[in-house]
Amino acid sequence: MHRSYYYGLLFLATLSFGLFLLNITNTPSASAHVKYTVVPKNLRGTYHHYFKKSHKWSRVKFTKYTYKIGNSHKLSGKKILNGSYPQLSISKFNSYYVTELGESDAYQAFYKGITVTKKGKKMHALKELVSYPGLKHDYTRIWYPSKIK
Repeated sequence: MHRSYYYGLLFLATLSFGLFLLNITNTPSASAHVKYTVVPKNLRGTYHHYFKKSHKWSRVKFTKYTYKIGNSHKLSGKKILNGSYPQLSISKFNSYYVTELGESDAYQAFYKGITVTKKGKKMHALKELVSYPGLKHDYTRIWYPSKIK
């Protein structure tokens, strides 16, 4: 009886050690990389557009990880919403970049970086393609880096 007790204890110790080693090898690594949505370099900056009907300026701002237009909420490529996806999603469609709220149709806009000449100066600007249901023809808006009418 004395020997079987030690064999049983040795068996439990070996089993515990084996489960411990199995648990160590299956833990996720601490160097797991989180992928953020990064705004392309040719879109980054602050741009302005003057609306003739309302006689008001509007602003769109792109940073490395964020997008903000007018008074709407800032969309971030770093912030995780409900643990499933970043708020800001940027994809390529033809020559335009599509900005949208977490791969949904909310806040959807089409932009591309262009070079324009205004008052004899070449400058980087944004061209926005405006298209939505019910609109007979698509049109474009130009967003300038400063308030230029």
